[in-house]
Amino acid sequence: MKTFIVLSMAVALVAGAAIESGEKTIEKRGLSEIKSRSDHHHVKHVTITKKVPVPYPVEVEKHVPVPVKIPYPVHVEKKVPFIIEKKVPVYVEKKVPVHVDRPVPVEVKVPYEVPVVHKEYVEVPKPYPVHVEKPYPVYVKKPVYIEKAVPVSVHIKKVKKHHH
Repeated sequence: MKTFIVLSMAVALVAGAAIESGEKTIEKRGLSEIKSRSDHHHVKHVTITKKVPVPYPVEVEKHVPVPVKIPYPVHVEKKVPFIIEKKVPVYVEKKVPVHVDRPVPVEVKVPYEVPVVHKEYVEVPKPYPVHVEKPYPVYVKKPVYIEKAVPVSVHIKKVKKHHH
């Protein structure tokens, strides 16, 4: 218990020292501070309050085996034996072997021919070679133009030229 308290205090001190060393900042010196080396500087004080957990006693149950030297007899009262009635009747069939002097006839099935249905095959059209004469004459109908007299009005603009 004492070692636990000492360890917790040591951890608290180390944590406090780490916080104080982490707050240290290096300030840059300006030209005015280089010229005048006076002891006018500002020290920043920060107070940190931290809750440190206080140890408390915990009860631990430990099972200690107790040796028993001599086992002693324990008397148990035996009551009248119970009769269990089964309401559902259960029938048990026992197989009895019977001797047979002659062989038993067994029905043997003789194989016979089964008619096989043949499939009907259908011919599928397939490409085949065809001879074509080359050059093959191709006749193209030419359009016939019919001339029609259509009156067209044309407007001519007169452009005036300016001389400079």
